[in-house]
This record gives sequence, C-alpha cells and structure tokens, in this order.
Amino acid sequence: MALRLLKRIFIGLDAGPKSNYLPGSTPTTSEYYEGMNKWYREYRQDSLTRNCVNLLAFFSTCKGHETVLELIDQVALSEEEKQKTLEKYTHVKDRVDQLNKAVNLDWILFIAVIKAKIYGKVGFEIQPKFEEGWPQRLIPLLSEKLKPDIEENWEHSGFTYKGQKSFYNPGEILYFPNLSIEGDLEGLSDVEPIAGSAQTRRKIITEDLPEVAHTLWAPLSIHEVDTTGLSESEAQKAIDSHVAQIKPGKSIATNQKIKVTVVDANVNFAGLVTALEYCDTDIIGNFNVPRFLLSREKQVNRATAQIEYKAFIEGPITDIQRYFKRQIERQWYDPITRNVLELGEDDPLPVRVKHVWNIVAFHDLYDLAEAISKLWGPHGMGPLAGKLKKVWELMHWDPEELEEGK
Repeated sequence: MALRLLKRIFIGLDAGPKSNYLPGSTPTTSEYYEGMNKWYREYRQDSLTRNCVNLLAFFSTCKGHETVLELIDQVALSEEEKQKTLEKYTHVKDRVDQLNKAVNLDWILFIAVIKAKIYGKVGFEIQPKFEEGWPQRLIPLLSEKLKPDIEENWEHSGFTYKGQKSFYNPGEILYFPNLSIEGDLEGLSDVEPIAGSAQTRRKIITEDLPEVAHTLWAPLSIHEVDTTGLSESEAQKAIDSHVAQIKPGKSIATNQKIKVTVVDANVNFAGLVTALEYCDTDIIGNFNVPRFLLSREKQVNRATAQIEYKAFIEGPITDIQRYFKRQIERQWYDPITRNVLELGEDDPLPVRVKHVWNIVAFHDLYDLAEAISKLWGPHGMGPLAGKLKKVWELMHWDPEELEEGK
C-alpha cells in the first residue's frame, strides 16, 4: 500500500492535462460569430435563451449538495452493526468531500448543465487521472470536438477529441450527454428547437424595432430642390447643403424653391410586438421556465407563481438533478471509493457515496424577493435604493451579470 501511495504521489507531480490550451482557441474569446457553433451562437447572442439555460443550471445547483455514505449489502445487519460498519468507511466520504472541494464540483456541475443544454454534451478531463494521483482539476473540454467512440459490439472504448480517435479512455473524463436517446452516447441540444425563434427575436430587437422607432419619429420624406440655372456641381452642392440641414423635429429656413412630400410608412408596430411575444413564448415554453422568473409577467399572483414554481422544480429541475446525480456517483464517486479502498474494477464495493441535492423551496425565493422589494421601497426610496449590487448579493445572483449589464 505504501509503495502504491508513493507511486501515485510522484507520478502525480509530473502529470499534466492531455488537452493543450491554445490562446484564443476557446469559443468565449471570439467576437466573430461566423463559423461559431450555431447553438452556442444563439445562447450567446439571445438574452432570453441565455437566461432560460442559466436558470435551469442555477436552480439545479444553487443550494449545493451533500454526500452520504451508504452500505451496499445491509440486509443481514442490525442498525447498530450498520452504524459501526459505516464508521469504518468514513475516510471514504472524507476523501470524496476533499476532492469535491479541490475541483470546485458545485461550479463544475453548474457549467456542465449549461454546456449540456447548449451543445447536447459536455466533458471534463480528470487531471491528474486516478492512476496518476488524486484529481485536483476538472478541465472543461470543447464539446463540439468531443465524440464517444462506440465499437461494433456497442462497447464504449473511449473518446475522439479534436479528430484524434481514442484520445481519451472512458475513465479519463467526466462525460454528460443531454437527452441521449440512442446507443451512440451523443446528446441533443435544447437550444436547437428554438433557434429559429431566437434568430427572429434578435432580428426584431436589433434591426426592426430601431428602424421602426426612427421611422415613426422621422417619417420618410422626398425633397425636390429646384436647381434651374445651376451647373451640375452647383446643383449637387445645393442638394447636399439642404440635406445637411434636415433634422427630425427641426424647422428649416431656405431661399431655395423646395417641394417636400411626406411618405406614410404605415408601420405595423403592433404586428412586430405580437411576433416578438410569440418568439418569447416559444423560447420560454421550450425550456419550461416560469415566466415570472424571467420578469415576463406584468403582475405576479402568489398562488399561480407557487404552482408554476413547484411544477418547475418537480419537473425539469428534478430531471436534471436525477441525471447528474447518477452520473457523478458512477463516474466520480465510485472510482474515488475504489482508489481509497484499493479495489480493482471488478471488485464489489462494500459502500457507496451518494450524491444528495439540496433543493431551494418556493417560499425561500418568493419571500426573499418580496422582502428585498420592500427594502427597495416605493419609487426606489427605501434603504436599498441605488444599491443594486447589494440586491444581487441578497438574491444570491451572480454579480458579474450586473456588471456586464445582462
């Protein structure tokens, strides 16, 4: 045992990640959307899509988790014997908790939910790998470059990464496919079904509405300038001089003969708003996120909000947590347990570490928001007036979102 421990320590000192970091190679470093993964592009550009995905990840992980040690074969044992047996294995749970803290597992799972929803899959390299030392980092890999290697007998033999087949062995990364309905272990993106609505919504907001606002304030007009008797250059100069004086809502004084015809644009502003609302409904419905959490309800009824929130927690949030719980236990906790107890892959485990999520309750969120609203005060005249950063902290929201103006 001592030799094995020394080997793990010394090998671990020289171990490094398989994936190399190249400056400017990650999606977040690019400001150009051409060639970018199409689902990630929609997540990045459309605020509603991003908020929906982030809320699913937030409510799945915001309360953190606990680890619980459980005996696998406990039928023939009394309660007292079970307790004594568990006490012999507390060092297993301690090691799991230590490694969870070292790799910042809460944050890793938050990122895992986001990337799985965007790309349909997400992987993290375990570094160093278990046979080289105790893991200290979980390095996020580029999801679109990661592909499970499935053999003809349906055996999962490893992962292709950046075109290199079997670059990773199965136990070298944590891998989470989203809605994997086939044996290929490839997942489906949750952004894909609403990509059209996200693109339409973005066009309306960034192109159509600014154009409508300009057209409604300064309608199109045709100006006929009489340039009789002027040379071509003098005529062009007179026209340019007149155009330069045109300002929305301002009067123009001129000694030239000018005829102005105003063109009625007949802008269907209500139609654009209706189209925008339809896109919002399609995106929100796709992710099953309550509208009041996205500030899309003009009035929030407590009873209705409570029903929607309960359905949200017991539906998509519980599904996400159930899936990640099973994967973390199988891919992370079980290998740690085997290494602590020095068991082979085929040896049965005497105990298992279970992943238990802490769920946020409805009254926690609603009552907290109501209390902070009162502290903000009518017309922003309360004790928290002007202290948006403090409001963000009290609501346990990411302060970076406030700084970025999201």
